[in-house]
Amino acid sequence: MKYDLNIMGKRIREERTKRNLTIEQLSELIDLSPSFLGLVERGARGLSIEKLITVAEVFDISIDSLLKSNDSTEVTKYDAVKSLLYNLDDTEFNFISNIIKESRKLFKAKAEEDK
Repeated sequence: MKYDLNIMGKRIREERTKRNLTIEQLSELIDLSPSFLGLVERGARGLSIEKLITVAEVFDISIDSLLKSNDSTEVTKYDAVKSLLYNLDDTEFNFISNIIKESRKLFKAKAEEDK
């Protein structure tokens, strides 16, 4: 099953906060470390189908509702990029940042040439 990690993470966070649960409390209920659950909620990691079933059972909702977006959890292209960048170390982040900056300069220069 292919699903959007950003949507799933946002839906889990939304359901957790609706129930006034901390990450630590939910992680204990579903037998995951709080740090891993944090990564899941940020869309940086996924869950096995078994863990997804456990989460749905804890919240007493369908798995489908954890995987589909609703109006309050609309995922933007920026959310997707943020989840990709989240786990970069400083060196990797600076490298990617410099590539983006240089690409923008090249794009602007090309646009000026085309005028």
